[in-house]
Amino acid sequence: MFKRILTALLAVMMLVPLFCFNAFAADEVISVGKKYTLEYSTPTANAYPKKAYKQEKALTDGKIAQQATYSDKAFVELYRGTSVSVTIDLESVMAVSSVTIGELQSKAAGIVCSRYLEVYVSEDGNVYGFAGKVEAPSYATEVNQRRVELKATLDKAYKARYVRAVFSSDIFTYVDEVSVYGSKDISGAASAPKYENKDKNAFSGDIDGIKSVCLMYVASNYTKDMMKPYFAYMQGGKPVDTMFDSLLFLGMTETTSDDGFMRQQDMINFVDKVMAPNNNMGALNTVVGEYKDDLGLAEDYKYPVFFSVPNIGLYYNSFGEIDGNAITSNNLTNRSKIVKWYIDYVEKTFSEKGFENLELKGFYWFAEAINYQQSTHEEDLIKYFNDYSHEKGYKTMWIPYYSAAGIDVAKGLGFDSVTMQSGYAFDGGTEVGQAKAGVCNDAAAVAKKLGLNGIEFELDIYKSEYAKRFQKYVSAAYGAGIMENGMITMYQVGDNLYTSSLGSGTSRGVYDLTYQFISGQYKESAPVIKEGATVTLKVDDITNGKLVITDEDSKKTDLKIANIVKPEGVYFFAEGNGYFEVQTYGCQPGTYKASLSVTDGNNESNTVEITIIVEPAENAEASDTTDAGNGENGGNTLMIVLIIIGGVVILAAIAFAVLKLRSSKKDKK
Repeated sequence: MFKRILTALLAVMMLVPLFCFNAFAADEVISVGKKYTLEYSTPTANAYPKKAYKQEKALTDGKIAQQATYSDKAFVELYRGTSVSVTIDLESVMAVSSVTIGELQSKAAGIVCSRYLEVYVSEDGNVYGFAGKVEAPSYATEVNQRRVELKATLDKAYKARYVRAVFSSDIFTYVDEVSVYGSKDISGAASAPKYENKDKNAFSGDIDGIKSVCLMYVASNYTKDMMKPYFAYMQGGKPVDTMFDSLLFLGMTETTSDDGFMRQQDMINFVDKVMAPNNNMGALNTVVGEYKDDLGLAEDYKYPVFFSVPNIGLYYNSFGEIDGNAITSNNLTNRSKIVKWYIDYVEKTFSEKGFENLELKGFYWFAEAINYQQSTHEEDLIKYFNDYSHEKGYKTMWIPYYSAAGIDVAKGLGFDSVTMQSGYAFDGGTEVGQAKAGVCNDAAAVAKKLGLNGIEFELDIYKSEYAKRFQKYVSAAYGAGIMENGMITMYQVGDNLYTSSLGSGTSRGVYDLTYQFISGQYKESAPVIKEGATVTLKVDDITNGKLVITDEDSKKTDLKIANIVKPEGVYFFAEGNGYFEVQTYGCQPGTYKASLSVTDGNNESNTVEITIIVEPAENAEASDTTDAGNGENGGNTLMIVLIIIGGVVILAAIAFAVLKLRSSKKDKK
């Protein structure tokens, strides 16, 4: 009996560590004071330079905000970026059981809590596994200002040295602490299964052969003459080729309501304006009919057009009447009814107009971001829009702004085409700063990563250097492969492109450049440096040289240094046109290396090396050479002298010994 009791007690004692781990491991914060890195899924440094994140240790300093206000210094301000990932190095492999992030919700100030928190873990920093997720969509809609926490409790303890917390960042996201809970005891902890990256890394391509769509804001009331350069590429007042594959008709502020949302009568008025007989869509119908023969199009050819679906807001007063019943846009059911009514109304009106040269190809979702702060059913409303449009045989489009909330789920919601803006064409606000040219490349890269269709070109001829800004869009799209594998949409302020088509010089150049790209004729070449160079000069001297650089589409005066590595010990200067200069005042003899590449503003050349051989000055004294650094020749000379001296001493010693021996023999005789 005693042995059985003892055995049972021992068994219970063996289970104690397991119970302790499960009960107490999650209560220990193991991330305080640990280093971390932070990254946005949509890079923001070029888009919003004044809001670029500066690395700091505040997210793991253990300090929690004491007040629910953005003035509390414990909060770290993050701006947009679609989602943010914070990767914490625990310094050794530990057992991780949960992760929390503390955030501020202050909707009135544009500070919105994350809608989800995902956790990934890694034991080596290279291979990551998905460990868990928590969703809290209602946090983003809360009106009350307060501090909230998102906690992702894992289904089991996972072994990890690196813990990555990923959370949404729709506008401003204020975070005071990212906390990892767990234990140093990894017994019983599991390794997370490898996470498979879901990035598409490829553009979705066109819509039934449509690769270019221009946005036509009907407030401009496009006449027949204004429509011509959009449908046809015009030279000397005559059509010589087709231009855009399709046009999208939309409006900006087509309502007088205080909240900015269009009501039923506003929508009816908007449709009438778009389909006016002598302007906008009516004018386009006439132009297509007149130019069919000139452009070699079939007699039954119909030009595809898209129609905008206004922003279906959330409000509590009357929208209008649908199916004999008054309706308000205050829930998913009613908002979906409005979407259906609108699409049906556009379809019916288009058919009644009898546009014999046009085809209603599809619809455009006007809102430029998914407004998760408005309701928890925003994604469901968009899915309904896409599903109903597809049911009717139409295609759907969306053009979100850069890093807009929802771009990471856009294709999954059913859009046929998603092209992202970059905003580079416009002046930046004082709060976020002027966007840098790199944002065009960022937009193309993100679009490719997410499997979007491409990017939007943007043009505002009233902004400074508008032509150079526009060139950045074209170069970024060309470099990313969008001309061959994707599609573009074209935003213009008013009738900018029409104005450009009538202009000359820089203005006309924008129109021609647009045509070259959408027709697939655009080409771009990088500068090429033929070869490096070798120069030889003496100490305290100066020389210069010229690298041979070619670039088919750029002037040498436009080339700039892209990257340069200067040698230490000599002065080296270079210019983008290939000129370089070397000065050796006060330097030591020897061989030095410099390297450089140049750029035309869009593409970078190859990198070449310049070898600099520095010889001693002609008036340098021999003793100076010997003292200069025990060089190879100086060292050899000294060695020879020592050998000679040593030899003389040895010979003298031998001679002395011989003489001594002879003298000794004489004495014996």
